[in-house]
Amino acid sequence: MPRCNDIVYPSWAVTTVRVLCVGALASAPACAGGAKPDDAPPLGGVGEADDGDSEIATSVVDGDTGDTVDDPSVGDTAGASSSAGVEDSTGAGGSDGSDGSSSSSGGDTPSCPQLATCATATVIGQVSGDAASPLLGAEGSEPTWISLQVTEDNDALTGEAVSFTATLDSPPGADFDLFVYRGAAGGSTGCGGVAQQSTSAGPSDVVHMSWGEAGVANGIDDRAWVAIEIRPKADACDGLATWVLTVEGDT
Repeated sequence: MPRCNDIVYPSWAVTTVRVLCVGALASAPACAGGAKPDDAPPLGGVGEADDGDSEIATSVVDGDTGDTVDDPSVGDTAGASSSAGVEDSTGAGGSDGSDGSSSSSGGDTPSCPQLATCATATVIGQVSGDAASPLLGAEGSEPTWISLQVTEDNDALTGEAVSFTATLDSPPGADFDLFVYRGAAGGSTGCGGVAQQSTSAGPSDVVHMSWGEAGVANGIDDRAWVAIEIRPKADACDGLATWVLTVEGDT
């Protein structure tokens, strides 16, 4: 039986998803896609405008003799003229076409769109849908896809539905949503299966699924693969706040 630390996931998923050792994993399942789980640009310089206090040139070159002479046109009003120019270049309707206001994106939440796919979902194990079994869990800080298998283990003549509940807890200041897809009984993937979702604005999103037998055993193995997508609202997250996913079987 593999330990949590023995399971090696694809390198693309290691930095975004951490499998939680909520309970000992049951036998390591095959991946939904067939793989084994064991196996601001620089800021430009802005010149400072003359504020009227700096030294102003008061001489010019005589065009005939080449000598430097005092410029009679530059007098006490030079400072005022320069000062007026500064006000115009930095205020409303300035020469640079700006409105004099400044903006910053420092307070905005960075965009982090979903880059993973259902086909490359990280497999976290299996949970029993009709008998006691350890919880499964995972955590991360970015959008991702996760895959698991829900098994049928009750062989009694009286039927019992197969079920599970997935709970996603979002961190303070962030809001991740939960999308769950259940594949066909006996199938090899949850991708494109029966879909349910939870997109509440609260700290927790919960999806419960139940299928298979009713009061009488149907003689069919109702085990199924489940694919789970974790996606931040408006594709916004900071890459630091951590969400936690918990999956409980036989609920």
